[in-house]
Order: sequence, then C-alpha cells, then structure tokens
Amino acid sequence: MNRKLINFRQNKFDFMSQSPEKILPLTFFLLCLLGSILLFLPFAGHLSFLDAMFTSVSAVCVTGLTVVDISKDLSNAGQFILLLLIQTGGLGIMSISSIIFILLGKRMSVRYEKNARRIFDAESREEIIDSLYLIFKYTFLLELIGAVILSVCFILAESDLLYALKMGIFTAISAFCNAGFFLKSNNLIAYNHHPVVLYTVSFLIILGGISPAICVTLTRIFKKQKLSPVASIVFYTTLILLLTGTFVFFIAEYNGVLADMSFADKINNAWFQSATMRTAGFNSVELGNINGVSYILFIILMIIGGSPGGTAGGIKTTTFGVLMITCYNTFKGQSNIIRNRLIRMETLQKALTLTIIYLGVLLISVLVLGTTQQIQLKQLIFEAVSALGTVGVTIGATPFLDEVGKVVIIITMFLGRVAPAVIICYLNTKDVESRISYPDAKISLT
Repeated sequence: MNRKLINFRQNKFDFMSQSPEKILPLTFFLLCLLGSILLFLPFAGHLSFLDAMFTSVSAVCVTGLTVVDISKDLSNAGQFILLLLIQTGGLGIMSISSIIFILLGKRMSVRYEKNARRIFDAESREEIIDSLYLIFKYTFLLELIGAVILSVCFILAESDLLYALKMGIFTAISAFCNAGFFLKSNNLIAYNHHPVVLYTVSFLIILGGISPAICVTLTRIFKKQKLSPVASIVFYTTLILLLTGTFVFFIAEYNGVLADMSFADKINNAWFQSATMRTAGFNSVELGNINGVSYILFIILMIIGGSPGGTAGGIKTTTFGVLMITCYNTFKGQSNIIRNRLIRMETLQKALTLTIIYLGVLLISVLVLGTTQQIQLKQLIFEAVSALGTVGVTIGATPFLDEVGKVVIIITMFLGRVAPAVIICYLNTKDVESRISYPDAKISLT
C-alpha cells in the first residue's frame, strides 16, 4: 500500500515537472474551485455558488470584476479569504510550484527548468531559487510599505481605526497584485481628492505589474548604465503608455468626468486612471460617464496590459514593444535591432501568435456575450476586454449579467490569466528549427 502511495506521488510530481503548461491552468482551476467553496460557506457571506465562483475566479486571476458588493456581502472572514486568493494569484502558481520542488529537494525536469529559467530570467537552478527569493522579498516589502502609507491616510480619513487599518492592508495587497478590489462600493471615488492615496496605489500597481528582476535592473538608470533589451522595452513602453494615457485622458475628460475637479486633481486622477486601466481595475472617477475617446484609450491600454513576470494581464508590454520595434525597423528598411541586439524571428513569431490568439479569444467572448445578453454592445465589449486583460473595471455591464453572462466572464477571466503563460510555455518547447531549407514563398500583401 505504501509503495502504491509513493508511486502515485512520484507520478504526480513527474507530471508537474514535465508539463508546466498543463499544471499551471490545472492548479489555477483547483485554487479557483477551493476559493469558490470557501466563499460559498455561510461564515464567508451569503453568496450563491455561481456568485462565489465568479468572485473567486476574479480574485485568483487578480481581475477585480465582481457581481456582489464585497464590503457588504462578505463577512470579515470572507474578505480575508478573498485577500488570500488575491495574494496567491498575484504571486503566481508557477512560483509556488517551483518552491515546492525546491523545498522537497527534487530536481526539476529539463523541460520544467527550461521554462522556469525563461520565466524567472535565470541561467541555473540556483538563480531560480534566488529569483524566487527576490519575488517574495520584493512583494511583501512593497506591500508592507504601501500598507503603512495607506493605513495612515485612511486613519486620517476614517473614524474607525481598525477599519482603516484593514482597508490599508487590503488595498495595498490588492493594488500590488493588480486586483482592483476595494472595501467600498464606489471604489476609490471618495478618495479622488487625496493625492497620497492615488499615487501610492498607482505606484503599487506599476511596480506590481513589472517583474522584480526588471525592477532591480532599472536601478541602472540612476547609475547611467545601459539597460538590457528586455528592460529597455519594459521601461520605455511602460513610460510611454503611462504618459500618453495621462495626457489623452486629461484632455478628453477635462470638461467631462474631471470637470468638477481642480487643475491639480485633474492631473492626479488622469495619472491614476492611466496607471490602473492597464491591468489593476481601480477607479477614482465614474467610468460610466466617460466619452468615446477615453473609451478607445482604455480598450487599448487594457489589451496591452502590464509586463511579463509581474502580476499584470494583457498581451504584455514586451509583446507590444516587439511588434512596434519590428514595425519601425521594417519601415526604416533595417535589421530588427534593439540595443545592438537582434530580435530573433522566433521572438516575433511568438509575439504575433500570442496577440492573434488573445484577440481571437476576445472576439469569441464578445460574440457570445452580444448574443446572450440584453446589454449594450459597447458595455459588453468593455466588459470582455476588462475580463480578458484581468483589469476588473466596468462601465455598467457587470451587475446586469445573467447566469450565462457570468459563466462567459468567468471563463474569460480565467483564460486571460493563464492562457498567455501557457501559450509561451508551450511555444518555448517548440524551439527546434527545421534543418530543411525551403525556397521563399512569394506572397503579395496588396
């Protein structure tokens, strides 16, 4: 009997080590299911199982969409469970499963270690361990700093000390994990005149959406040292998106949702919405009243998302950056170079593949929602993009989703969280190039 149990455990770990692209969605699914069961129990609140599953998937996939009011429909225990689901989802199951292997002293398979090296930007097993240590140290240190600052702000704004502390801790973790959950019904609208809150949350979002390894590398800027190609893409793409988003939203909504604010508050809230719309899902203004320009801007920001290795969703800044650099170099008629390094054709192929699959899933989600829901198509498109990008903002569709709509959004959130990582893991196992030389295919594009 013991031998059978040992063999069963051995087979389990062999499956995990040899098939990371399979274990990732499976583990996320099991965590979502566990969260659904816990949130469905009476001590957590009074949710139907479908609403509990919707909330659990949204938390694990660090999305933030919710069909319930977590400040009223969840008990303190339910909110604590929700916070644990957010933290676990933010850290990433790939990191946790790697730690399990390390703690057990079990050597990773060549295939798993290859994927882990790519994910953690490491060249050896020891570097993977160092990267994991950096991830946890980076995460908890920044969450602690954010919790302290936000707790002080909420203590000054709220009359209940314990409630303010709870809000500070919850918001810091939710922001760093890019989840977008907040313990008030109107999210951060009540704090849109508090710049310390807005900038603390926005910088937690930005730092959480960038991998720890890249953030450490970015310190070279202050030393006037050159960045690596991937760090350059992440830094400049993130900076351009943040500044462009701030400027466009500021101009577009100057006499719109920002109209009643002072000039300084308009800038602060424009910056905040630019930062949060790429993946986090907080809002400091009423998004249901935004105009068409802001709508298109937010759609673009949500699709691009954050950076690989962080807690963000979307196609990622590196994918978008590679496509833009390739487009620029193609127009210039020059080699696809960045920082004196060649962007390999396989990297471009993976970027294109990921983008096309991502947009294909988005299209299917919109078509299904548009066919089954009696809600404006504009709202449904925004909802689908928000779910797939694990952003978690809505312009009014979420409360009116029926059971079919909730299931569609649940699936979309899940795919938005695990599909990009699974696709890259799978493509990384297909790096063997054909040794056969074929003649060029002459294909006209006009």
